[in-house]
Amino acid sequence: MKEQSRKQLLAELKKRDEKIAELERELGLMRQKMDLLIRRMFGKSSEKLSGDQLDLFLEESGEPELGKGCASLGEADRVKESQPKQAGRGRVNWPANLPVVEEVVDPQEVKESPEDYRQIGAEVSEQLDYEPGRFYRRRIVRRKYVEKGRGEAAPVIAPLAPTLQERGMAAPGLLAAIIVGKYVDHVPLYRQESIFAHRHGVRIPRQNMVRWMELAAD
Repeated sequence: MKEQSRKQLLAELKKRDEKIAELERELGLMRQKMDLLIRRMFGKSSEKLSGDQLDLFLEESGEPELGKGCASLGEADRVKESQPKQAGRGRVNWPANLPVVEEVVDPQEVKESPEDYRQIGAEVSEQLDYEPGRFYRRRIVRRKYVEKGRGEAAPVIAPLAPTLQERGMAAPGLLAAIIVGKYVDHVPLYRQESIFAHRHGVRIPRQNMVRWMELAAD
């Protein structure tokens, strides 16, 4: 009886080990697929895979339909995004009545001893931001101060928060919406450009969106 139980236990352990090995193989394959897809979407032009390369890999792994879907989506975007620029394109426009959310940023030394400083001006910069359902202008006001009784001292002002590029107007919320729209909701950039323009009155050329995504990927 004990011998029979021992054999049954060994058989179950063998099945478990075989299942673990199978899952490990599948996990390794999935990691390779993810790496290929990431390189296809975000890699440098010299490293990007062609649709045929990706299809071949996925067909060998038993998932040809996934490869075809990814390739056709990429080709559709390339066709739309490679069209010649029209006159006046490349500039982001927004309506004058777009809501404004203002954020005031003061230097740390002023926050610690506000009674020692007086304001002499402000630096104002704006970004185009987005939250589900609406665009708005994020206005960042960095007030300038000089220390009282020290007229010869240089003014102090808080630094701007890091951005993807100098004087870039795309705020994080807008970048997230564009990236999720393209890679999660499968909405090509030319369609997002049309949706933003017709529903919100905000025209963002897809060439700008392509550049923003490249910077975000880097």
